[in-house]
Amino acid sequence: MQKRTMRRLLSALLLLIVFAGMSALTAYADGDAAADYYLSYKKYVAAENPDGTKTITYNDITDQISNLLEEGLRRYESGTEREGDDGYYKPFTNAYGFWYETSGYEKTVMGYISGARVNEVELQFSNMKKAVNNGASPEEVRSEVDKLVSMLREDADTLDALFGYTNEDGEESSGGGLAWATFAAVFGIILREGLEAILIVGAMVAYLIKTENKKGTVYVYAGAVVALAASVALAIVLYTITSGTSNSIPQEITEGVTALLAVAVLIYVSNWMISKAESDAWTSYISGKVSSSADSGKLIALGATSFLAVFREGAEVILFCQQYFSRAGSMEHGFLAVFGGIVLGLAVVALIFVLIRVFGVKLPLKPFFMATSILMAVMSIAFLGSGMWELFLDGGLAEKIGGFVQSLAGTIPALSWMSGNDALAFFGIYPTWITLAPQLILTVITIITFVLTIVKKPEGKKTLKAD
Repeated sequence: MQKRTMRRLLSALLLLIVFAGMSALTAYADGDAAADYYLSYKKYVAAENPDGTKTITYNDITDQISNLLEEGLRRYESGTEREGDDGYYKPFTNAYGFWYETSGYEKTVMGYISGARVNEVELQFSNMKKAVNNGASPEEVRSEVDKLVSMLREDADTLDALFGYTNEDGEESSGGGLAWATFAAVFGIILREGLEAILIVGAMVAYLIKTENKKGTVYVYAGAVVALAASVALAIVLYTITSGTSNSIPQEITEGVTALLAVAVLIYVSNWMISKAESDAWTSYISGKVSSSADSGKLIALGATSFLAVFREGAEVILFCQQYFSRAGSMEHGFLAVFGGIVLGLAVVALIFVLIRVFGVKLPLKPFFMATSILMAVMSIAFLGSGMWELFLDGGLAEKIGGFVQSLAGTIPALSWMSGNDALAFFGIYPTWITLAPQLILTVITIITFVLTIVKKPEGKKTLKAD
């Protein structure tokens, strides 16, 4: 009798546990368990840290991204619909646009670890979403998620240790090491983002001076100044938009479109310069006369190139600096570190400009034209790769189109070693077909154009006489 009673009690208890578990699972599916995952960083902060007193570490952010991805996996395995807040795809895509970017994780990794590491993590986000979109098995999606979380966890440990979030006493510290790291981060950003622009602007200024068209430098300088003003305006607009939507995709799309526009102008300028390198008539003309002006259309093209080169990264640099200034007050010598990084970075960029300006003008005319045209061609190929990356991966265009296009946005297995390489990232070279294929096509076209220009016999080798 007692045994029967015990069995009944155990059966009732088991049924109660099963019922409670099913109820909890139903509530979780309906989104009631909001404490376990949040669709956006903004909602997480509002719920968990409304007064700003709690320090949110990068491991906390990684925990929340992991929870969000786990929710996506649970929905994916259970066969829910794809779209909507209750669909399986939303957690996967929000993990990047509404968490990794808008929490400041991406920019912090770029500053304190490396830009190439950001590209590596972003590519893994893309691999994960591609697996989901292609209907991969839950095990395959799980493998991509685990790899991504492992990468995020590694970066979180590095950053939390740097910012003092992992002290033995659990308190945040801001020692001199963090100030030096901030100085190095700001300096690196100014140098990295400014180098591309200054190479282009410096080469064009040296070109105009070399060809005795010094007055034309006004177009180049004006383009750069207007770009700086436009960058400030765009930074304000982007900050307003992203702070309201918890999404930084508009910034990526703007940078991508600007980069592709710059590619078109750079190709035009490059072809123009290489044609002058092989023109006997032009060389004789420049050698025998001080030209008072150049074709206004060419000068406008140079001004547009200057504008696009500076504008392309200007707004991002401003937003980066804004982030570091907001953090500076919480660390010892923080503002000194940020200002020091900006000043030294600008000084080095200015020095590079002077070197290009001085030594470029001293080069013989033909090698100078050849060098500058090759530089423009290389930068156009670099801008093409980074522009495609910003549009299709960071901007989410590949996943919106889906299918074959998204398959091109994943890692090429044989080229996975390229991921995380700073030098390759500077030149916009990534292990994806969505970026490499256009670059390879443009490279072939550029080489053919250069060869045809060089081997082509100049028409009419008559020397132009000075007026």
